[in-house]
Amino acid sequence: MRIRTEISSKYINEEDHKIAKISNALAHPLRVALVRYLSTKNCGEGVDNVTCNKDLVDMFDYSQSTISQHVKILKDSGLFITENKDKFTYYYLNRELLKEFGSFF
Repeated sequence: MRIRTEISSKYINEEDHKIAKISNALAHPLRVALVRYLSTKNCGEGVDNVTCNKDLVDMFDYSQSTISQHVKILKDSGLFITENKDKFTYYYLNRELLKEFGSFF
């Protein structure tokens, strides 16, 4: 099902679209697991608290391309934030957005 980008009803607002986008990103068990994994990894400073694609591939039993496709959906929803350093891309959980999502209900 596609989510319309324009608001088509006086009963559907921007917040509803945001909730739907995040819900869609969390609609697959692997993406939920990726969010949970990052929530435990990005708790502090230092090398042990950064996560790149290789870490996700090592942790989960999926190919690099499958992990990348799921990460893209999480990134597009705003749940994952990326940072490029040298040849690596590091992933961080957008805790503020996740907190906001929880407050919608």
